[in-house]
Amino acid sequence: MIKHIIFDCDGVLIDSEILSFAVDERMLPEYGITLDVSELARSFGGVAYREMVADLNARFDVDIDPVAYQKRCEAELARTFETDLRAIAGMRELVADLSAPFALASGSDLARLDQCLGLTDFADLFGDRIFSAEQVARGKPAPDVFLLAAKSCGWSPESCLVIEDSPSGVIAAGAAGMRSVGFLGGAHRSSEDADILRDAGAEYVAGNSADLRGYLRDLGLVGQA
Repeated sequence: MIKHIIFDCDGVLIDSEILSFAVDERMLPEYGITLDVSELARSFGGVAYREMVADLNARFDVDIDPVAYQKRCEAELARTFETDLRAIAGMRELVADLSAPFALASGSDLARLDQCLGLTDFADLFGDRIFSAEQVARGKPAPDVFLLAAKSCGWSPESCLVIEDSPSGVIAAGAAGMRSVGFLGGAHRSSEDADILRDAGAEYVAGNSADLRGYLRDLGLVGQA
């Protein structure tokens, strides 16, 4: 029985993925790699920088320094977020209306989470129930950050439902022994991405916050809007 909800952040609560992958799209040609935003989103949504760079190095036979690349991207993103970052429509209201305990488990580092959640007014809702891949050995698609969130909150994995926008996050939830819902409400996603989330193991794919609200209401996890 589902009693607790664990949210991903980027692409679920905040519309940051489209901004982040746009930075990657601009920077990667310097290393001889040309990928557009949609390709990057499909491959690396929810994946920590270190895992993304390791994959790119292997796939394209290049030698990108993950620390230096992350530093460059995060500096550019920090400036972009200050002016362009927005919460995904309806998500703050949905989180505020939940009747079940909830937490956040993200592939982003803690400094970025602090900035983004502050800019979009989510920080007060989650309090200290915020967990980052920075705190574990392996990022998604490994289950580590979801297991950290559950253990820290005193929840059993089988009682948790994960809300994720990426196949790597859905796979991580399954590896943690948790059920998951795919989410397409971010600007980097379209209805065409529903199948990749289902194929990864999502039990349901919500197109937007209203759709997600209805699904959670049916499970008894959220009250009326």
